[in-house]
Amino acid sequence: MFQAFRNIRIGVFIAFVNLLIQGISFFVQNFIARNLGTASYGHFGLLQTDYSIFCAIADFGMTTLILAFFGSRATKGSLFRSILQLRLFSAVVAALLMVAFAFTFRYNHPIFYGELIFTFGLVFQHAFFDWYFICGKFWKRLFVSKLLHTISYSAVMGAALLYFKIERIELIALAMVLAALPAFFYGVTQAFHAHLLKITRRTFRFIALMVKAGIPYAISSFAAFAYLPIGLYVADKFASAEFLGCYNFGHKILVLCSGIMVHFISSNLITLHSTHDKDLHLKDIAIFTLFIAVCSSPLWLFPSWILKILFFAAPWTDATLQTSANILQILSFSLIFQAARTTLISTLLKEHATRAYAVMVSVGGASNVIACMLAGLYLENAMIPLFALTGDLVITAILFGYFAHHGRVRW
Repeated sequence: MFQAFRNIRIGVFIAFVNLLIQGISFFVQNFIARNLGTASYGHFGLLQTDYSIFCAIADFGMTTLILAFFGSRATKGSLFRSILQLRLFSAVVAALLMVAFAFTFRYNHPIFYGELIFTFGLVFQHAFFDWYFICGKFWKRLFVSKLLHTISYSAVMGAALLYFKIERIELIALAMVLAALPAFFYGVTQAFHAHLLKITRRTFRFIALMVKAGIPYAISSFAAFAYLPIGLYVADKFASAEFLGCYNFGHKILVLCSGIMVHFISSNLITLHSTHDKDLHLKDIAIFTLFIAVCSSPLWLFPSWILKILFFAAPWTDATLQTSANILQILSFSLIFQAARTTLISTLLKEHATRAYAVMVSVGGASNVIACMLAGLYLENAMIPLFALTGDLVITAILFGYFAHHGRVRW
């Protein structure tokens, strides 16, 4: 019981320090939208999604592996050196891949220079040393790092957007990279030593082993971008820049809410570890899903109000507000699907069925890409958000079918 309370307390603390910067970041999005305008803000959302994908490539499931397999040992001795070298290696590789992607797919796109600038952000991420603080239980240092980044981000972005009134995507991207530097260098002062750059044969063996072990986690992470974010790419390809901007408004709110849902999965995992019941109870799932449906109901009941409150500085017109409201109203039902499968995902992760989970997520993501592409090709733009829920529906059905097939579903 006491261990469970300690796990919950740690989970709440980690969620708090992450929501600290997420809240400020969302606040700053208001003024980015105001300075760029609806169309360019849609392109900027596409740039941020590209960056998130390459952040997932840089991580490659390593954070989960380090926390699960090594714990506090990851901060000591030769293992610490190997892990830090692994993180540096993966960040540099991801940056080079992002440069190649920019020249191959974004060369004549409005976000081309932003892509190149964000490659530096992959190496100098403010969260680069989070694994070190968490594994070592250096909670005060983690808080200082997040607080430092919050202050730096607020100051730099405030000056860029409000004082200099920057209206170019690449300059806003540069400001974001600069804002991350203080927290990055704070992590360097806490965890970095010159001898960590010593490369040995052990380094390459360790990297190869970790990459191999991280493949299921990485696939799950990459496949997640085939769900709601794919709507941005389809809108960029087949719809107008104005519609892309409207989609981005709804997408930003859903990303924030989905991030909170991840913490429910962590909380559920803690609860599952304290019980020995291997069955899934539909009553519990229904109650939790109803709870999330009630909490998220303002998104589909009053989408215009939510948009005007959360994006209070955005350059709204009647047309863009109505289009954005319709998109948010549709996308918000993703949260209900997420709630329905939270317990099922937690159970799979608890039982270390990561390969099965990776396959399920990939199948759901593939179906979502196909559905969205068909909608973009043959249907009106307004149908893209609806078809972007295909993956949510498919993976939820697969998960329930998997546990029902194994006779583990009870009322």
